[in-house]
Amino acid sequence: GFALESVIVIECNGFVVVNINDALNSHHTNVVEMFLKEIRKHFLKIDLLLSGWSGAGYFPNTVHFSTKDDFEIGKMREQYFGNQLCKFIHYLQPKAVAPFAPGFVLLRDDKRWINDVKFPRGILEEYYHNYYEKDSAIEFHLLYPGDFFEGLDFHAVSPYYKQLQDGSLHHTIEKVYAEEIIEAQKIYFAEEVSIKKLVEKMSYYLSKNRDLYHHNVLEEVNFSIHLRDAKENSFINVYFEGNSFNVERAKAVAENSILIVRTTSELLHYSLDNEWGGDALTIGYGIDVDVLEEGALEKNLDIVCVRLLTRYPRASTQLMKRPLRALKYYFTNPMLGKLALMQKFKLKSQVNKFPYNERDHWITYTKCELCQVCNMPLLSWELGESLVV
Repeated sequence: GFALESVIVIECNGFVVVNINDALNSHHTNVVEMFLKEIRKHFLKIDLLLSGWSGAGYFPNTVHFSTKDDFEIGKMREQYFGNQLCKFIHYLQPKAVAPFAPGFVLLRDDKRWINDVKFPRGILEEYYHNYYEKDSAIEFHLLYPGDFFEGLDFHAVSPYYKQLQDGSLHHTIEKVYAEEIIEAQKIYFAEEVSIKKLVEKMSYYLSKNRDLYHHNVLEEVNFSIHLRDAKENSFINVYFEGNSFNVERAKAVAENSILIVRTTSELLHYSLDNEWGGDALTIGYGIDVDVLEEGALEKNLDIVCVRLLTRYPRASTQLMKRPLRALKYYFTNPMLGKLALMQKFKLKSQVNKFPYNERDHWITYTKCELCQVCNMPLLSWELGESLVV
């Protein structure tokens, strides 16, 4: 389905704060421009621009392909987020900018590398001056827990400043999370009865979720799940035949699988037992996706497979439960309403192709190709070196 996170604009006595959170950073240029124009149309003067600087979302870091260099592409993706924020800054021209919430770390050994590709907030101002506006008077502030604004007066009072080394707290991870790091490496094997229940649960929700996608899309959904916490028969092969899904335990990946989803039975149980439980797989980096066929990327079938394994509220259900609230939303947000309806009724057979959110280039392109298609500069040697620190 179609979704965008919160973009909030607050005006009080002429003081305007725009919080884009981390909502726009990953979207296509056309969508970004649409939102920026809408904000600018209503607010000619912007005092403070806030932007999330998190690491939420498994894509593209834990989507793997035979020709993909995960570390290199991870760095490019982080630069893309920083570059997008610079575009927002240049277009909106706020008096001050504050990227916040950078304290995101992953603790499992196979995910720790993701902590090392983050685009440092400390070079954002230099990056902006180098590539967007050399003589800008816009103020850049790096927020840490405890810091606050009074109007545009920034109060840097965080206790974390005393622990900074080269503008980073990265060196504290081993000490602060010593016990959690040990715990993160442990695997607690699931009981066989629990996995059998999971297979039944998957069959139920796959059937329930099938109306999310066009029949032509589902016909191409043949994938495997590798359960890290299963002692034997650790694969679950899923394929669509006729008008229903088949879910089968196996010792190996099915020959016609287009991708493998690697996770645990515990996380899949959680994903299907709870509304919004799928966030544990995606935002929580609970899955790795090994893509076996390039065509699956072009058609965004990795999105389909992951979405089928999750439970999220549906707009149609909410419309039935709260029709007045839903109608009010669509009438007061005509731009979003139009996009949502177009995605729902016109483009159901073209997964995630609207609004212009093709993603396969993050998996199959080289670093130089990504710079061209994303219209962002190759970092200078000095800035590039600072990313490794």
